[in-house]
Amino acid sequence: MARRKQSMHLKQFLEEPVALKTAMGDVYFTLQQENDYTLAKWYGNITADDVVKASRTFLHFQRIYPCSKLLNDKSESTGDWQEANDWLEFEWVPAAVAAGLRCMAHIYSKSMITNFSEHDFLARPAPHLQLAEFTDLATAVKWLEQCEL
Repeated sequence: MARRKQSMHLKQFLEEPVALKTAMGDVYFTLQQENDYTLAKWYGNITADDVVKASRTFLHFQRIYPCSKLLNDKSESTGDWQEANDWLEFEWVPAAVAAGLRCMAHIYSKSMITNFSEHDFLARPAPHLQLAEFTDLATAVKWLEQCEL
C-alpha cells in the first residue's frame, strides 16, 4: 500500500508544476516536466536567497525525475541575485551534473540589472554541462532539442 501511495505522489508531482511563493503569496518560481526537458520559470523580483531555494528545489526534482535538459527561463524576472553565483558554481552545478543534467538553455531577463547576475553566472566554468544563452523561448527549445549529451 505504501508503494502505491508513493507512486501516486510521484505521478502528481510530475503532472502539476512545483511552485515557490514569496511571503506575500506571489509565485516567483515554477518547475515542471515538459516533453524532453525540465522547465524552470522565474517571475517577479528575485533575490539570491530565492535563487538558492529554487535551485535546491530543482535538485530534489531532478533526483526524483532525472532529466538531462533544463530550460531556465528568467525572461519575466528582475532582481540582483549575484550573491548566489558562488554557491551555484561550486555547489549547484556539480550536484546537478551528478544528478544527470547535461544541457541548460538560459533565457535572459529583460532587466538590465538582472543581466549582470546572469552574465556573471554564465561566464563561470561548468564542467560536463553545456550552457547556452538565449533571448527567446523558441530558439532555446530548438537548441535543447538538438543538444548532444
